[in-house]
Amino acid sequence: MSEVPEAERPVAVGEQVTIKATGAGRGVLYIAFAKFYFMFAGLVIQFRLPNILSRAAFGSFSLVSNVASLVNNVLVTGTIQAVSRFSAQEPGKARLVQQAGLRMHVRLGLVIAVGFIAAAPLVAWLLHDMSKTAPLMLAGLIVGGYSFYAVFVGTANGLHQFHKQAGLDVTFATLRVIGLLGMAMAGLGVIGVIGGWVAAVGIILMAAIVWVGMPGKIAKADRLPVKPLISFFAGVAVYLLLFNGLMFVDSLLIKRLTTEYYTAHAGELAQAIDQVVPWGARLAGYHPDPSVLADVQNGYYAAAQNLGRLAYQAIIAATFVVFPLVSRSTFTEDKETTRRYVEVTSRYSLMFAMAIGVVIAANPTEMLGLLYAEDYAHQGGPALAMLALGNVAFSVFAINGTILNGAGKTRQAIVTAAITLVLAGVGNYIAIPMAAESGNVLVVAATVTGIAMVIGAVISGIALTRTLGAFLPFSSLLRIAIATAAALAVGKFLVLPHGKLMTLVEAAVVGVVFLVVLIGTRELGARDLAAIKAVRKKRAAGGGDL
Repeated sequence: MSEVPEAERPVAVGEQVTIKATGAGRGVLYIAFAKFYFMFAGLVIQFRLPNILSRAAFGSFSLVSNVASLVNNVLVTGTIQAVSRFSAQEPGKARLVQQAGLRMHVRLGLVIAVGFIAAAPLVAWLLHDMSKTAPLMLAGLIVGGYSFYAVFVGTANGLHQFHKQAGLDVTFATLRVIGLLGMAMAGLGVIGVIGGWVAAVGIILMAAIVWVGMPGKIAKADRLPVKPLISFFAGVAVYLLLFNGLMFVDSLLIKRLTTEYYTAHAGELAQAIDQVVPWGARLAGYHPDPSVLADVQNGYYAAAQNLGRLAYQAIIAATFVVFPLVSRSTFTEDKETTRRYVEVTSRYSLMFAMAIGVVIAANPTEMLGLLYAEDYAHQGGPALAMLALGNVAFSVFAINGTILNGAGKTRQAIVTAAITLVLAGVGNYIAIPMAAESGNVLVVAATVTGIAMVIGAVISGIALTRTLGAFLPFSSLLRIAIATAAALAVGKFLVLPHGKLMTLVEAAVVGVVFLVVLIGTRELGARDLAAIKAVRKKRAAGGGDL
């Protein structure tokens, strides 16, 4: 799914105290398991839906999902951080904070949900496809439900009831798989799939009320003011909106701008279909309508995005570890510890993300063909290479933003996110119409977005260096670049028989080459094993300092 799962949210500043506790160590394991389960469930949805829905229907669903997730991610993340922060500051007042959070969303969440529903015709008009009005209006119920559900997740987090938080995430992920795939298999189309999502949100909200519990009756004189929560939420919402906009801006512009192009070139539509929709895919049940053709484009691009984002989804778990650590070290003005955390986190994040990205980028068409039909692989494969590497940079960018926010440098995080989003938005707005003439929209959009993400990672790294005095060591960057080049070269020149098994073998070879070069250049070696052993030894002794 396009949305960021609850277990992937950066941990609120108030949770820093829990990192020192043994119970918190178990909590991180609970949330880590929930994160991977949520990610796996989301991948099941994204890899199965294209085999059930038509190309146009899958593209249509992906578009509606992206628009809804742009709002959902901001509401959920901001709410969890706000409620968790104020609950963790004074655990005895956690239920008071919970009630304040629920009151906040009577004023905020419901208003945003109603506004989302009311704006659906306008959004559909901006996308040049009024058929998206009904699915977007239905998705507004998801926005409203998520806002209140996030209060209960934040309360569980603030009370250090990580097992409940993880349990809710796992349950919700399962409900979404059943709801979305079930409705798709029933033949109910995009409206049905969105309806299955709405049903999953409604059920998990009821489950959260039962499991986490309501705040109970609280005298009016004892109520906490809502304004501090709204102020904190507003502070993080700006960054979150920019950050999530970067995830979705390319697909939204593909829909709008390709629709415009195909409408302006209606006489050439048959030729455009031959370029965009090859051979047997015409049996998928669409017709030569500009907006439908744009949906098909979005469907192919969504498939490439799903696989390309694996590096980001896998590495994002680091955010709920590094955020409280940096918050603590900067609060205590421990500059050396902060510098060490920043360098270590940046280095391992890039290595781990690149290990995934380079395997995908080395053989993108065949890798996409492992999970999608032949036309998805043929159309999305060339774009996947750029998206896979671009999302490695996006992973670094996300970690950098988390560190800056954790260190209280929110303004710097907002500025870097704004610059990156503007580059991606303006670049795609200029490039996509030109690429439509040659049928290279997906590759061009992926390239522009990937370059913007690389620039964002560099700019945010410079911001880290200026504010905290540390970032990724240049020697590490050089060695990882050498390992990446070697792995890509092997993937390009290695010739194996066609087939899914051979594709997996080639992926394994590329991954091994990347690892061997890292070891050969001494970027990865004994010091890393010693560091891991030291952490394990400290944890075994009862310490939790990561």
